[in-house]
Amino acid sequence: MKEFQRIGEMEYEYNADIGLSYASPVRGVWNIVHIGTLVPQAHQIYVCPTSCLRGVVLTTAEMGAMDRLSTITVGEDNILDGDMEEALQRGTERIIEALPERPRAMLIYTSCIHHFLAVNYQRVYRVLRETYPDIDFIDCYMDPIMRRTAPAVPSLWRQIHRLLTPTQPRRDQANLVGNCFRYGENCDLTALLTGAGVRVLDLNTCKTYDEFLTMAASPVNFTFHRTAVSAAKDMQVRLGQAWISMRPGYAYDEIDADLRTAAAFFGIEPPSPEEIAHQRAETERAVERTRALLGDTPVSVDYTAVDRPLELALYLLEHGFAVESVFVDVFTEDRAVFEALQTRAPGLKIYQSLGWNIRRMERGHPGKLVAIGQKSAYFNNTDFFVNIVENDGMYGYRGIRRLMALLAEASEAEKPMRELVQIKGWGCGCP
Repeated sequence: MKEFQRIGEMEYEYNADIGLSYASPVRGVWNIVHIGTLVPQAHQIYVCPTSCLRGVVLTTAEMGAMDRLSTITVGEDNILDGDMEEALQRGTERIIEALPERPRAMLIYTSCIHHFLAVNYQRVYRVLRETYPDIDFIDCYMDPIMRRTAPAVPSLWRQIHRLLTPTQPRRDQANLVGNCFRYGENCDLTALLTGAGVRVLDLNTCKTYDEFLTMAASPVNFTFHRTAVSAAKDMQVRLGQAWISMRPGYAYDEIDADLRTAAAFFGIEPPSPEEIAHQRAETERAVERTRALLGDTPVSVDYTAVDRPLELALYLLEHGFAVESVFVDVFTEDRAVFEALQTRAPGLKIYQSLGWNIRRMERGHPGKLVAIGQKSAYFNNTDFFVNIVENDGMYGYRGIRRLMALLAEASEAEKPMRELVQIKGWGCGCP
């Protein structure tokens, strides 16, 4: 079995989740520890066996945030004695009393063993809420056995936002939900809303817990990532907030349609035809400058950098870039994008970054190759790469122009790839 397939020979129903997999040393994508630490003035508690706690503690230590996390070890004695609920309650109480400052919220992560033993942790949380009414407790989960039916990251985004409770809505603010990075100057949606006087709130920009709680008053939640869908649906039901899903792609018509939808919700003016023409022209000029700089230099894209790697590959190919490969483990994009790539570039290589046979890949490359994303950089063994994860706050025309600037920079300046890709939770600016 080859470590890659040509897209022209593939079926749209593709998923690399085939059992035995390869774990590369690329660690930039955020995990639940990084995301949980975004909640200001909150404390995380992980309740797990020692082997599970090791990774959690190392992640937190790398972040320099050990004061934001505590652990409760689950041992064989807890299983034999049947005191899992008591261990959870008493351990949490001891942690709270030992903390130098009372947290506003406690994120308590139970693990697989609690599901196996049908632990009644909700009863424990009820007792804790009665004992500490000044602290908000929320149940979180570190249970990889549920990764197909309830993946950890979407679940955590939902649980974090369950700290928000119904309140009087206000029409002059909006939430951006489920983002590791701030959507600011490189986001067309933020520019549209702030330009019309709408306050934009996002967990990763909230400095205090009270500021985070004001997100409950927003009439609408905007999402950019599939991992935020569960949170948005939950808030739609619990808080009555509308949900608008933005499409983080590279099709100009989709960008314009999304912005019109956002403008219509708030009753503000959408971008005018003149403004759209200006944005498109500026973007095309930026793309052409970068294409001329790269020339025939091969480009490789991966899914850890952007949510829509196939659509980005198609966009670059349509603009004259020499895209040679995409690293992606499951197709989640529109079939039309897949079929367009089959027609335009049937020889495009699709690599399974998790596939066991990726270890056989010839990681060297004749000449220079520029990668967009850490996995494509690692597997192609190139120091010329765009070092981003999770879209890095880029959306719309402004986002495309920012990506072109990063791509141009990457083609000219080498980075210490082997060092950078091993940094866990790249760009985590958690308080």
